Amino acid sequence: MASVAVDPQPSVVTRVVNLPLVSSTYGLMSSAYVNTKDQYPYLKSVCEMAEKGVKTITSVALTSALPIIQKLEPQIAVANTYACKGLDRMEERLPILNQPSTQANTCFSNLNLDVCLKRNGHFLTS
Repeated sequence: MASVAVDPQPSVVTRVVNLPLVSSTYGLMSSAYVNTKDQYPYLKSVCEMAEKGVKTITSVALTSALPIIQKLEPQIAVANTYACKGLDRMEERLPILNQPSTQANTCFSNLNLDVCLKRNGHFLTS
């Protein structure tokens, strides 16, 4: 008899990063950052030093925190489950999260999100 592997629930962080609004906005900002560094050589050297510092600090922090994270894994899994449920509700109430930033920008261009949501048949309340 073959066993069936059950995929664990994806992390809320992975789900948020993969939202079209978040991923497309990240892409735009990343592109602007790279273009700015390419245009200004002095700024590029400062940014590269800052990037190296952040990578080093992140590596040290992760190495130090790993034993604690492993110990708290069951509690983190429970928190992730609740966070995913909350994200589900947010996605239902704010369908703009599932649009790329270029498409969502049309709603923000007139700075009246409430009108935009009502026009598209979505409401913030209820």
